[in-house]
Amino acid sequence: LKRMALKVVRTARTWCVVACLFSILDLSLQVSTVNSSTYVAAVVEYSPQLYKPTNQTDNLSKNAEQYVEIISQAANQSADIIVFPECGLAELGTSTKYSSVIPDPQDNANPCLSPSAGVHEAVSMLSCAARKYNMYVVVNIPERKDCTEPSSSTCTVFYNCDVVFDRQGNTIARYRKFNLFGEPGFNVTEKPDMTVFNTDFGVKFGVFTCFDIIFEDPAVSLVTQLGVTDIVFPTAWFSELPFLSAVQEQAAWAHSLDVNFLGSGYNAPQGGSTGSGIYAGKHGVLTSIMATSPTTQLLIATVPKKTNKIGTIQPITPSTSSDTSEIYMLKDKLEPYTTVPLTQDTTNKLCNGELCCQFEIKMMNVSNISGYNYRLAVFDGVRSFTFKTGGLQVCAVISCANESLSSCGVPRNDSQTFSTTFTYISITGDFRTKVSLLPNTLLYGYNVMPSDSFSFESQQRAGVNSVNVKMETKSSQTNLMTFGIYGRDFLKDGTPETSASQRTNGENSLLISSVGLVLCIIVTVFLKTLLRI
Repeated sequence: LKRMALKVVRTARTWCVVACLFSILDLSLQVSTVNSSTYVAAVVEYSPQLYKPTNQTDNLSKNAEQYVEIISQAANQSADIIVFPECGLAELGTSTKYSSVIPDPQDNANPCLSPSAGVHEAVSMLSCAARKYNMYVVVNIPERKDCTEPSSSTCTVFYNCDVVFDRQGNTIARYRKFNLFGEPGFNVTEKPDMTVFNTDFGVKFGVFTCFDIIFEDPAVSLVTQLGVTDIVFPTAWFSELPFLSAVQEQAAWAHSLDVNFLGSGYNAPQGGSTGSGIYAGKHGVLTSIMATSPTTQLLIATVPKKTNKIGTIQPITPSTSSDTSEIYMLKDKLEPYTTVPLTQDTTNKLCNGELCCQFEIKMMNVSNISGYNYRLAVFDGVRSFTFKTGGLQVCAVISCANESLSSCGVPRNDSQTFSTTFTYISITGDFRTKVSLLPNTLLYGYNVMPSDSFSFESQQRAGVNSVNVKMETKSSQTNLMTFGIYGRDFLKDGTPETSASQRTNGENSLLISSVGLVLCIIVTVFLKTLLRI
């Protein structure tokens, strides 16, 4: 009996050791759990231009092979989730040339284990990679779907589609881009998909693509209506100055709604496409890149969960270059704005439409250096986003290559660029209640200001349909390109674009105000004289 008891004890110990080993192995395969305060995220700045297909492969398969290699690299750094860019598999400009059937997530299909008819081998490869490396994988691919017209004839529709695989390779989410940036050949759904997926580490993600970020649906509604705390964002962004360069927009949107944001950008800087990053909402950029040459880079960061108290965050230094001339930049149409030159300390009130902004600026100039000029800029109207129009309310300080308004939003490429140091900037304005408000900052190199270098506060005004917003710097800024409050007025979306003739020029408005004041004084003196008589 004694020997049997000893044998039982030894067997129990052996099984305990085996159980412990399995537990350790499981932890190594899944770093983040429901109870962990963080998760590890990866996004990819990807350039298909660097890889050429063989005679036996098309674009989808060729790029999927590269994706699998990148997924393996992310696995070596314990990534829980990885996001790839819009158009990364098919490549920009190919439209619907390459496409695949995408399984319905409700079917819980696993393209790795059970490939189905019409599913491209690239989809199966990526499903298998998610399974092999125990990782959530988000990719963008043109989706092909057979349909039936009312006439009973068959047809095919195509969607710009994001697909999500879980750690087992199952298709758990599918999002069809709603706000197309032109994109001939692609269709849209009748209503925007509100696509979310849950993870085994306790985070619910929302999904949208590129141009969607400009509009209320589905992007903002995912947060305000469904309570999403984290976003995955494949994009092939075309950057625009002074307000909409890629990292600038991603950081501002994440800060505005205080969500974790995983943005993966298509890399073709000569065509204006670059910009990826991981952001911790109001706590700012964790890691980002604005590349000046074709490159593929894997960005990884430990992301604090929004459901937990966030402690100290250690951001990774953004990847930038002192020469940004290789990134092609679009330029906003600023003629409808009210603007005035900024050459010295000022306290100034500037208006456009119904919006008035109060500026307080303190600055130091180095007179012997030729550098950026600056303007105060205010806008309350509707702009064109090329394929759609949208309402804006903006109060900002913007940089200009010279003294002309036409040079604002045009980067300078000389070595002595900045002759102005701003020791303090304060901008205050009363914005309409329904406007979505974003803190918009940009530094030379297309970085954004650290979140602890400025404050952004809003307060609903009692009894009126407006929100008072104040944005101010907390430290001196030398390499400043943009600093301001950027508001999207969704209620004006789809209405005609505001023309330059509909605005009052800043210099003229100041002149009119001065003339009006002088006239008031003259009339007052005249009336007093009459009364004495």
